[in-house]
Amino acid sequence: MAYVDLTGIKNLQRKLDKIENIDATPLMVSFQKIISDDNRRGILNGEDRWGNIMLAVTYRPKGTPTNIKGRSDEARRQRNGAKANAKQGRFAGFGPLAAGLHNNLTSSEYRKLSGPPLAPRGVFSRVITNLVTSFIVDPSRRAWTAVAGWANVVDVHGRSFLNFHFTGAGRLPRRDLRGVRPEGRAKAQRAAVAFVRDLIRSVD
Repeated sequence: MAYVDLTGIKNLQRKLDKIENIDATPLMVSFQKIISDDNRRGILNGEDRWGNIMLAVTYRPKGTPTNIKGRSDEARRQRNGAKANAKQGRFAGFGPLAAGLHNNLTSSEYRKLSGPPLAPRGVFSRVITNLVTSFIVDPSRRAWTAVAGWANVVDVHGRSFLNFHFTGAGRLPRRDLRGVRPEGRAKAQRAAVAFVRDLIRSVD
């Protein structure tokens, strides 16, 4: 006959029963930072949402490339007012603020830049600067969800275009950035485990 000590499990169950209304705001804040950092790191490494290297751009830079770190007059004009050593550029909004209307580049400006696919200006590109993160709470299901998306990335006519790149519409190569890469998902999982562990420990 075997005996199993269930004291530890019963104590854990008792603590879990006391947790009814969890405030997961700290975890959501962590998730938002993980999403933002993963987006920046992945794009600058030329990775798609799955962590695969995207098809390289072969038609730029043409001639002498403009330094995407912002050390030339041309690059300084295109970095949306952010400092050259900034980890992330600054969303400049609508209007003729940087290179052109709605922060679009002219064809000649675009061909000079040597940033990765979909990010010709490197860290100052809109796929990085215009990423917006938030979180949603569904009280009926007690569900918390971190979300993100790109705000106001439009052409000179005000039309959104990123989805065409994400899906590979027409003759465009598919370069899908919608999602968190494996490395980011692993970080999110570790953050969630740490949050739950701390939550259980805080219950008497």
